[in-house]
Amino acid sequence: MTAEQHARLWAFVRGESDEISFERWFLAQDDLEVPLGGGLHWNLASADYRDRDVVWELRNSLAQRLEAHEKCKCASIPDLAAIPMGGDGLDERVFATIENVRDHGGDLWWLHLSKCSACGQHWMIAQEERIFDEYFLRRVSKETAKGILEHAWPDEFITYERVLKIGHTFATPCVFVDPMSGSLIWSAHDLQKARPEITVDEIARLLGVTPMNAKHLLQAKGG
Repeated sequence: MTAEQHARLWAFVRGESDEISFERWFLAQDDLEVPLGGGLHWNLASADYRDRDVVWELRNSLAQRLEAHEKCKCASIPDLAAIPMGGDGLDERVFATIENVRDHGGDLWWLHLSKCSACGQHWMIAQEERIFDEYFLRRVSKETAKGILEHAWPDEFITYERVLKIGHTFATPCVFVDPMSGSLIWSAHDLQKARPEITVDEIARLLGVTPMNAKHLLQAKGG
């Protein structure tokens, strides 16, 4: 199996490849029966890719086959992904091979560049532990990673506001028992410091609180 074939198969598993386009591509490959096995190869070649249930089963079966030969979780992670902290231990499995290379530092406490020790894949990571308890990962090329090492960071995670907006595309903010939690206070003040014209309503939406709560957070000391 070539590196390109490996990447195309995983893109289909992750849902990042159009089903019909993948079908056309797969049918044009004449050397995947041995690495995939006769049964799975037949299923992929003969399936109705317009049936969502069939596609779901294909993705699961293909993922199991491919994962058996992987030394890390990188190939199974979408190009932009959210990995929960704790829970079923997915974060431990993902970060078993992903090691920190460079911290952005300064006020951008959440932003890091990491690299997988098994496959060499670089990841730009926003470690958001205040509002979502999630790691947000962006797959980056070697060229982008080289730029980051020279302090040329991409814009995607460059502000805390952007990180929280990405969080909202994956999940809902954590619900705090204490509406004046330090994490909420710090986050509200950080958002306002980074963009003074941000409104109370915008802060409330980003933090998952009411506008009145957001107003009280901004009035609290400790930001």
